[in-house]
Amino acid sequence: MSAQVVALAGANGYVGKALANAFLDVSAYKVRLLVRPESIETVPYQEYKKRGALLYAVSYDDENSLVTALEGVDVLVSAVGTAGLTSAQIPLIKAAKQAGVKVFFPSEYGGQFPDTPSPLSAKKDIVKTAQDQGLPVTTLSIGGFPEYMFAFGPLGFSFADKKITIWGEGNTKVTWTTARSVGDWLANVLKTVPVSELQDKELKIQGSVHTLNEVVEIWERKHNDKLQVEHRPIKEIEDRLAANPKDFLATLIQALDAGYIHLDRNDNVLYPGWKPDTVEDIL
Repeated sequence: MSAQVVALAGANGYVGKALANAFLDVSAYKVRLLVRPESIETVPYQEYKKRGALLYAVSYDDENSLVTALEGVDVLVSAVGTAGLTSAQIPLIKAAKQAGVKVFFPSEYGGQFPDTPSPLSAKKDIVKTAQDQGLPVTTLSIGGFPEYMFAFGPLGFSFADKKITIWGEGNTKVTWTTARSVGDWLANVLKTVPVSELQDKELKIQGSVHTLNEVVEIWERKHNDKLQVEHRPIKEIEDRLAANPKDFLATLIQALDAGYIHLDRNDNVLYPGWKPDTVEDIL
């Protein structure tokens, strides 16, 4: 049987908003939003409530509040931000196990990174924690969010100024999937796929696949204009990481060049009607 009750933590974050909107749009299951008490009366959550969401006030320091919110939940989806990867998700895991949640989707939504120290190591630790607790856990990898990355100058993109910096040759494939497309896919998969078939999986979806050089070509073709492209040695980024392994921006830039944000397969077929946004749509 497919999910009857879906709970979402982190509904007011960048990814969480896309997931909450998609879950409510499909109107196929009850949607519970886990909310800190001080946020429950804010406009975004009250708007979700008007659309049918059930709001549960929780404290990540209060296991009982989490267990109460998760009792009867089939699927728990986390979209907590970086600051809460451990502090929020470990209590969620313990409470979900106690409440009988059937599958947990941690706040993953990225690429395939090696088992080396990085700012993203906590994501792998969370998966292991869930496994150790005996809670079915399924990751969802999506590559990179183009609408976010293309608007973030420190990653080398400055389309408004018609400039782009590429570290390395720019010929590495990258998987691009928008947050809206991720929400659409997951919402519909939870609607149709039996929960038992979603347990303990490594799911991957691809909106589109393009190298950075191809992104340049797409922009120039769409806008009938030229970008000023600067190629810089990837060693600059490697040196930054050697000096500071926790340099998040350097980690992402290296990942673009190394192929960590390109997925080797996809599970798009689980939602046959999926029509993801394209890179051209975003540019």
